[in-house]
Amino acid sequence: MTALYRHVAAELREDIVRGVYRAGTMMPSLDEICVRFSVGKATAAAAYKVLEAEGLVTTHQGRGTIVLSHPDLIRLTVRSRQIERDAYGYYSGPEVMHWRALPHADGTLTRVITAPVPADVAEILGVTAGAPLTVRRRIVGDPKIGEHRQLADSWLAPRLVEELPALSGDTGLGGTYDRVEEWAGRPLAWREEVSARIPSPDEAEALRMPVTTPMLRVVRVTTLPEEGQEQGGRVIEVQDIRMSSARFAVGYPLLRGESARWPVSPATGDYYSAATDEPE
Repeated sequence: MTALYRHVAAELREDIVRGVYRAGTMMPSLDEICVRFSVGKATAAAAYKVLEAEGLVTTHQGRGTIVLSHPDLIRLTVRSRQIERDAYGYYSGPEVMHWRALPHADGTLTRVITAPVPADVAEILGVTAGAPLTVRRRIVGDPKIGEHRQLADSWLAPRLVEELPALSGDTGLGGTYDRVEEWAGRPLAWREEVSARIPSPDEAEALRMPVTTPMLRVVRVTTLPEEGQEQGGRVIEVQDIRMSSARFAVGYPLLRGESARWPVSPATGDYYSAATDEPE
């Protein structure tokens, strides 16, 4: 049997999704929840803990429980992942062209340090997990909306840093990508993978998000293709981008592949037949 507090949480969750309680408004008090559902305060508090863990509400001592923005209610920014360019250099999509580097807690805009590289990033760069690599760390976001922000750690290939020492300091106008393209005399290429995980306490604080809300993680791999090629080539950077899943979604066009080009051929297989059946 489903625990009573989970039933209360399910009812309240439905109210939030339907807009009975909107983002920024107060949820009912514990006493009001007790009356509505004929439960004790411990059950009411446990139900709110469930909603807080899901990133739907936040509780402030002495103020009560407040509804948070959530993708089920509103998608504040849909990220169409494509590389664009303006007078400042490259950026990833028209929705963020007005974003700028935001200061870290110590006031710096870019932290350039040597740190142990994460295992998955190390595998892409072809180095040993935990090896000390140069990483350029930034917080990038909307200067007018504090919660619209992302963390961006740019892990640089060791050989690239040796060949371009400027990448260990001030990279100048256009940043890392312009310096590499000027040095190589040919364009860079990018690919991305999107996943999700729970943020660390430090990440949650920097992103101004609940530590219990999943965080979107976009791993962007920058390559330097051979002359005349558009993809592949030498990996020169892996950028680890993190943002709150309660604030952002990742959108992209779903293109027709070669086999689905219009006009299409009539279907010859029954989709609902046994899994062992093969189309003619």
